[in-house]
Parts: sequence; C-alpha cells; structure tokens
Amino acid sequence: MSLQPQTRVHASHDIRRAAHRLVKQGAPGVVVDIHPNWSGTTYTVEFAGQHRKHVRPGVTVVGLTDVDVEPD
Repeated sequence: MSLQPQTRVHASHDIRRAAHRLVKQGAPGVVVDIHPNWSGTTYTVEFAGQHRKHVRPGVTVVGLTDVDVEPD
C-alpha cells in the first residue's frame, strides 16, 4: 500500500526512537511527504500534539513505513 501526501493516518503502534516514545499508538497524523526507494516507500508524517491534560507541540517523524501507520 502506498499512501499519498495529505492522507490522514494513525500510528499502528507506539513509535519510539531509542528509549523515547515519540508517538503513542492511535495518535492521528497526516502524511506530509513520501520517499520511494529500492526497498519500498517511507513516509514523513506530522502527528497532532493534543494531550488529555495539556496542549503539546506536534511531532514530525521521518522514515515511517506501512507497518508504522494505517490510513483512517
């Protein structure tokens, strides 16, 4: 499945870099760029920054795959 820019998605699992959780499972986001390469396609996704207790800035994650995000 190849997603297009501006596709609404959500995280299919917690997305971590090293020991830090960047995005919680189910967080909504939007594909902002695609990066086709020889092994498949990776995506740059901008996730919303809303949190139950306070507003946090959003986060943009580069290098996500079809395993990391699902279309809404």
